[in-house]
Amino acid sequence: MNKRQAVRSAGRVGCFFARHSLATAAIVLAFCVLWTIAYLALLLWAMIADGGIGSPVVYPIGLLLAVAGGTALAIMLFLPCTALAEWIAKRRELPVLFQIPISTGLLAMVCAGIIGTGAVADSHVTLQSIIVGYGVLFFALLFPLGLYWWTSKCGPLLLALFEHFRKTFPAHLPPVTILPPQ
Repeated sequence: MNKRQAVRSAGRVGCFFARHSLATAAIVLAFCVLWTIAYLALLLWAMIADGGIGSPVVYPIGLLLAVAGGTALAIMLFLPCTALAEWIAKRRELPVLFQIPISTGLLAMVCAGIIGTGAVADSHVTLQSIIVGYGVLFFALLFPLGLYWWTSKCGPLLLALFEHFRKTFPAHLPPVTILPPQ
């Protein structure tokens, strides 16, 4: 491997980690915002219902759980689904947007595995509870997967769009340097 190939490989690996770190941060931020909204709604409800507001450590503990849970979901579920979808699409020379149904299908298989493992562990489970559990898990993770995918792809997609417009209207836009195609 010569220096140029080494630099390209390092650039691709660095870009991959940067994109997925940004996507993980977006998931964690979304979970923290959702927890803050839920906490404020519950606090408002407690004041309206003339109930106790609870312990002052509930909000920070909830934020810590949102950070830990969002990070774990992003690294353990969304990163493998999107990275594998990206690899499959590149190997098959599919357009970038084909990664969306591929990563969704991979998430569906992971959810089936999680629910199947839970069903095997519990002997009192019914088919209806398996179907409901699968539906709730899959649809609850679908929006965060979309947020993760779009966040991880927004940089390269915007650069490609900018490059397309630069080639279409060369006199109006300055050149941009991106990694050469693989």
